Amino acid sequence: MTMIRKRVKGLFFLYAVLLFAFIVTQVSLPELSQSGNILNSVFLLVLYTCSWLFVHVGVENNPKRFVVNFMIMTVMQFLAFLTFELILVMKHAPWIQVVHALVLCVILLITQSIGLAQSGKS
Repeated sequence: MTMIRKRVKGLFFLYAVLLFAFIVTQVSLPELSQSGNILNSVFLLVLYTCSWLFVHVGVENNPKRFVVNFMIMTVMQFLAFLTFELILVMKHAPWIQVVHALVLCVILLITQSIGLAQSGKS
């Protein structure tokens, strides 16, 4: 039970970072529309939640596969994110929305990597 609580705690920390970034973006980037901010945030929320679950379900089944699952998750995230960025560019989204999504993705990737590494230790 403690391991599950620790893993969910890491996921909630990721959500807290995303919520904080959403609020900071709304306040400090008036050039980015609220709908663009919501689109970026919701897409990354779904992407990172699915990735987090993929790694932890795989680890529950075979704890020795953590590194392999982590690498697969990272590649899948980048492919999905690059597809999202391509869609934004093809739909002629404002450049600030594309850059915002990129910066937010990097912040979440760092946060998620730290969280997964810490939860993988146990």
